[in-house]
Amino acid sequence: MKNTFVRFTNLVQKLYAEQSADCAEVDALLAHIYTQNEAQVPVCITDLVRAERFGTLPTLSKRLQDMERRDLITVMTGTDRRTRLVQVGPGGMQVLENRAKLLGEAVAAAERQRKAS
Repeated sequence: MKNTFVRFTNLVQKLYAEQSADCAEVDALLAHIYTQNEAQVPVCITDLVRAERFGTLPTLSKRLQDMERRDLITVMTGTDRRTRLVQVGPGGMQVLENRAKLLGEAVAAAERQRKAS
């Protein structure tokens, strides 16, 4: 019987193997933005760059532009016109809901297999 965490890790690896090369990075960025939005903490692009885990400014800018084009996020001007704020868009919510559904299915399958053995 496989460990549930090992199964989960394999499922995630399979998911990302079937997606574009930067899918894991987009998901991590989207999850971070969602978490901050839920906590009502403004997500400023400069703060994302300072975090360093999302890449350099050119990489992050390109990724954010692509995410905005795909409706995963919304970028708007903050109270200071020089500040750009990011929020999860409708497409981003759909991606997060799909990921949550996959996780739920994986947990349910692992639980069924655990009970069967």
